[in-house]
Amino acid sequence: MKTETKRPESITIIGAGPAGLGAAWRLLELGFDNFRIYEKAPFAGGLSSSFLDPKGFTWDVGGHVLFSHYEYFDRLMDSLLGEAWVNHERESWIWIANRFVPYPFQYNIGRLPEELVDECLRGLEEVQQGGKEKPAHFKEWILIGFGEGIARVFMLPYNFKVWACPPEEMSYNWIGERVAEVDLARLRSNIENRRDDISWGPNSTFRFPRHGGTGEIWRRLADRIG
Repeated sequence: MKTETKRPESITIIGAGPAGLGAAWRLLELGFDNFRIYEKAPFAGGLSSSFLDPKGFTWDVGGHVLFSHYEYFDRLMDSLLGEAWVNHERESWIWIANRFVPYPFQYNIGRLPEELVDECLRGLEEVQQGGKEKPAHFKEWILIGFGEGIARVFMLPYNFKVWACPPEEMSYNWIGERVAEVDLARLRSNIENRRDDISWGPNSTFRFPRHGGTGEIWRRLADRIG
């Protein structure tokens, strides 16, 4: 005798941000429509919403771009906005030593003053000649991976500014694709040929809604969910 799975009376989703809307969308895909979404704001999108100011300018609540490589997610984004995307190539610059250096810093140190180039290269050569130790925290991960020079000149002050937390109090396991480890031969070639190397990383290209800011994505998904 087949036992039927009893469906819950109702499913409650708190918040109509991307996570809440994503949960609702997946429930619909699985055949469940017995849910309610509760949102305190009069609009969808949460921390990824956008709004118009009195002069007609669109502002995003946070800085969000899409550089997903997850096929399921990308298909949904394509279905929501169709051709209403603008594709961009990332262009990021770091102001340091009274000049701009392209991101990622560790592959473009050739733009630094000669004494800083030498310091960064020496530190990198030392750590790459030695054996790899297991770091205890994020600061050690930086020192082991990039050497004293790059750590002192950029990595340590930059990461303290970004995270507002001493790197020795942070783990390193979250880093993943966020930080480019250095191929020394490639870096030397960049310096020798005075070549900028900006193509690294999962977000070297990204896309953004043509109109309505990031919030347009979540407005459309909310409308589709109903």
